[in-house]
Amino acid sequence: MQNSAVTVELLQQLQISDRIMIESDLEAESAVENYAAKLTVLELAATTHPSKQQILDLLKARDQVYQVLTNKKTQISQKILIEIVDLDERLKKQAGLITQIVQLSDWRASLHCQSEAWWWFLEPPTNQWDKYDWLWNALSITAITASISLVVDISSRLLIGIPDTFGAFTITTQSVLTLLAAGGALTKAGQEAIEKILISLKIPNHFQNEVKCSFALMLLLCLTGFRFLLPQIAVYYKQEGHKEHDAGRLANAQLNYIKAIKLNPDDWEVHYNLGQVYQQLQDLDRARAEYQIALQGDFERAYNNLARLYILDKKYAAAVELLQQAQIRAESNKNKDKYLQYFLLKNLSWARLEQKRYEEARVYLEEAIDLMNDNAAAYCLMAQVLERQNNKKAAIIEWEKCLAYATSQNPDEDVWIGLANQCLKEKQCLTSKGEN
Repeated sequence: MQNSAVTVELLQQLQISDRIMIESDLEAESAVENYAAKLTVLELAATTHPSKQQILDLLKARDQVYQVLTNKKTQISQKILIEIVDLDERLKKQAGLITQIVQLSDWRASLHCQSEAWWWFLEPPTNQWDKYDWLWNALSITAITASISLVVDISSRLLIGIPDTFGAFTITTQSVLTLLAAGGALTKAGQEAIEKILISLKIPNHFQNEVKCSFALMLLLCLTGFRFLLPQIAVYYKQEGHKEHDAGRLANAQLNYIKAIKLNPDDWEVHYNLGQVYQQLQDLDRARAEYQIALQGDFERAYNNLARLYILDKKYAAAVELLQQAQIRAESNKNKDKYLQYFLLKNLSWARLEQKRYEEARVYLEEAIDLMNDNAAAYCLMAQVLERQNNKKAAIIEWEKCLAYATSQNPDEDVWIGLANQCLKEKQCLTSKGEN
């Protein structure tokens, strides 16, 4: 009887064990079937861009399989284990698709996934193009660095004084694009943002670095092209400067000329024009500086104006040297400027007058009057030359002509008007200096 009782107890234990194994197999089989179904759904949707929900369902299904595998009370048949291994291989093959659609790093952070759950840490498969990623990254950083330098250079040229609409818009646009490119290449947050954009555009992972590099190079190319267009933009500010100058708005003219120079420092005419503005503003030191820069480009009128300032500074020899150089250049110019020739002769005579070389001064003035007989400067200076030669009668005739054409708006002629009136009314003629 005792042996029979032991036998019955053993049979009961075996039945319980078999039932547990069957239940374990059923639980494991259910989890694996669910895993297989979710994986099949993803594979079938591979060509139609599967949803994030389908991917999440698959990964959660794999979590269930993991729970079954790690349950110590669960005994799983060899057949199911082999099936799990096969399914895992299929899942790994979908790593590229999954990582292209979702950012698993964000999901891991939200769901607190453990490192043992390798399916939450899938990486896109390596591609033959990936080995060149270091090159594309290096080119991107180089292009962005050069772009930042160009933006700084262009900004320093355009943002002079109060920025106008064009300058502000241009700089803002360039700066935003450059900062976006820099953020996408140099910061983690920027890289992740760019990657999301590229994923939404269905750009494969192995081409994303190439796309980023292409954007950086295109940005650099656009900025370089814009940099070469600055001289053309300078023409606009030069023309605006002319308009303001002619209208007598010297402050606005000054600002526009400075912008034009910043955009194109080699436009010698703008330097000359700015020198004229400074001269009218009685800022003679800056006027001299601009005229001297214009001389570097052999701008002939700058010789004349700078020589006049030398005469005012009593540097007569330096003035004569400049004027004679300008005459040589003017003679070689096929399109001779009649007005320039007149003022060169006028200033030469003025310098010779102050050097007490009266005959030379008189010859230059006669040539000037032959060129233009309706300009006061030559008559005013001729009167002074005749005064110095004690030819009072002839001097009075020239003073009368001086008064006939002179204008008080010209600073030098205004001085000469005073001398002429004094000579004609008081019969006490004196001499002084003037300008064109």
